[in-house]
Amino acid sequence: MRGITLLGLTVTCAVLIGASVNWAPKPKIEPTAESLWLPELDISQVNALTLSRRDQPDIRVERRDGLWVVASWEDFPAAPGGIVKLLRALTTVRKVEAQSPQPKHRAALGLDEQAIRLTLERQEQTPLTLLLGKQVRQGGQVVSQPDSEVTWLLNENLPLPQSPLAWIDRRLTRIPFEHIRQLSLTYPNGARLRILRESADATSLKLRQYPSTPKVMDEAKAANLLRLFGQLNIADIAIEANEQQMAKPDLSFELLTFSGGKLAGQIRQRDNQYWLKLKSIEGFDTESVQPRMGWVMRVDALLPRPGATPSP
Repeated sequence: MRGITLLGLTVTCAVLIGASVNWAPKPKIEPTAESLWLPELDISQVNALTLSRRDQPDIRVERRDGLWVVASWEDFPAAPGGIVKLLRALTTVRKVEAQSPQPKHRAALGLDEQAIRLTLERQEQTPLTLLLGKQVRQGGQVVSQPDSEVTWLLNENLPLPQSPLAWIDRRLTRIPFEHIRQLSLTYPNGARLRILRESADATSLKLRQYPSTPKVMDEAKAANLLRLFGQLNIADIAIEANEQQMAKPDLSFELLTFSGGKLAGQIRQRDNQYWLKLKSIEGFDTESVQPRMGWVMRVDALLPRPGATPSP
């Protein structure tokens, strides 16, 4: 019996030891300098990058006073998350396998004129241009550099924003609800709706409508509308041909704050989408309102339909 007990204890200990080995956290294997594609790249020195695609306008972003702007889009503030993610990926992406250096194979690898050219401008260094070719189905991307026959398959795809909109900061307005004093809406037929708050801590709203019937909205929907105008996000930007669509807007608006801020503009509904154009901005900093005068921007919004307005 004693021998059986000792045997059982031995087996139990062996199982526990094996389990502890299997469940023990394994140390993370860092890529060696030899396996990194760009081991000497210091992204803290990158102050601009340009992305060039065939048959598309170049996208250029620059770092100014610690902030990124889309220089190719009239210095529109950039969303830094995507830029930082791309730069960090360039410092960690690893080489997996060398590819054919023969010129006849460059088209198949996506490294001919169809390649994406990514140029990094660095402080006190020559610009670094990278050729980004095809992405493989299993995950990974073919890359090279101009005037170089060395071609590599990387272990992952580089996270490239696919359109200029993916590079910009999409926040149009960031006005706290408690700061809004009044929102006035004017329809093409002359009907008007005014939503008022008597003080910054007021819990109720006042609605003034002309003509008074039919009623456009109740107080709950009016409060939601104030919040919407205070937190507008850009979903798209119209091309020049579409700017003529704003010649006859469906709605004009004016927003006032308790601190004297004033924001006015026009909105046009088209295909269940809302396009907005700012006409005047007073008393707001750029953190509260993006000063994009003259731009026609599609916004994420659900506004009262013009057909619901009262008839004079």
